[in-house]
Amino acid sequence: MTDTRTPRTPFTRFFAAWGVAFVVMAVLDGLWLGWLALDFYQRELGPLMTNSVRIVPAALYYLFYPAAIVFLALTPRPTSLRAAALRSAALGLTAFGVYDLTNLSTLRGYSVAMTVVDMAWGTFASAAGGSAAYRWVLARRA
Repeated sequence: MTDTRTPRTPFTRFFAAWGVAFVVMAVLDGLWLGWLALDFYQRELGPLMTNSVRIVPAALYYLFYPAAIVFLALTPRPTSLRAAALRSAALGLTAFGVYDLTNLSTLRGYSVAMTVVDMAWGTFASAAGGSAAYRWVLARRA
């Protein structure tokens, strides 16, 4: 009897891993941006923040970034959960670092505190999403 929960083809494994990373990152970001760090972001970004989330750019981010984690950090498949977490964290630090350091160098009022907090968050959230994708999809043998 075969385990139907484990995706069998590289294509289905990629999309299953993307789905896990997508859910983990969306839930974590929802908690972080909508509750835990909302006051911090409002204080640091001030008038740059919109009153409500712009759905299209947010949807595009959540479509593409988990795919980047699976493709860039988890391909080829890491040999351990630790390796998956480290590779995903490195991607998060790089991606969020490019964004935050560019903002810090070009935008008036973009603070060092905002840069450090957002880069740390991106590193953690990417590691969590990549680790979950590895643990629940990629670590299972086809």
